[in-house]
Amino acid sequence: MNTDRRRHPRIPMEVEVELHVPAEALRVVRTRDLSGSGVLLLMPAEGRPPIGARVQVRVVGALGDGEAPPLVPASVVRDLPEGVAVAFEGC
Repeated sequence: MNTDRRRHPRIPMEVEVELHVPAEALRVVRTRDLSGSGVLLLMPAEGRPPIGARVQVRVVGALGDGEAPPLVPASVVRDLPEGVAVAFEGC
């Protein structure tokens, strides 16, 4: 029996993203997986934004057509041993 109640499947995707947290220095972190509604950011426990924090994420580098990636608003929804899960706003 499948107990996974996610609306969007997770896709393994390891890329660098900028993590923008208000009043903090910009950080570059890696992802582990991505879905249509959020992403898991790999980061050490020290200095993680707390659950409920509003953040913004952006893929490092240019997109395939050379266009700059968008800065996507999100909120921290889970704190896990390997990092934090963020949900994109509006999802």
